[in-house]
Amino acid sequence: MNEIFGGILVCLFMILLSGIKIVREHDRLVVFRFGRIVGHKGPGLQMIVPLIERSLCVDTRITALSTAPVEARTLDRVAVRLCVLCRFHISDPAKAVAKVDDPLAHTMEAMHTVLRSTISERTALELLANEAELNYTLKRAISRQAKSWGVRVKSVEIKEMAVCQRTKESTVNSA
Repeated sequence: MNEIFGGILVCLFMILLSGIKIVREHDRLVVFRFGRIVGHKGPGLQMIVPLIERSLCVDTRITALSTAPVEARTLDRVAVRLCVLCRFHISDPAKAVAKVDDPLAHTMEAMHTVLRSTISERTALELLANEAELNYTLKRAISRQAKSWGVRVKSVEIKEMAVCQRTKESTVNSA
């Protein structure tokens, strides 16, 4: 009888220990209770209720991602190739987990679409002359989209900008 009681106590103790989580300084613990988000917890020693609550760790450090070269046409039909660097971080872990499956990938996709649409609204001369204003416009447009899924855009910078030169041979080969 004592062995059974001791075994049950050991099992209960192990279940209680499974609810202890250690969260690093740059992470946040999103807590789900019966499948619903009940909030997030900060760094340090955290306790969740075993068998009732689940947790997911979210990294909130600033991430810097750059796009592959993106080709687009300007308002005056000039082909331009750009590479853009975007720095962002997850500001609301609960939204980032609940709204999108991969906040980093969604931010990159938003950056690609915003970049193409912004380039198509300007002439090549405007792009080359007002790089700082273009960076600000891109940041504002990406921030507007990413804010809804808990991502805060810190900065957007153009790494490379080049006007594409098309020769007769490349035009003939592509046709």
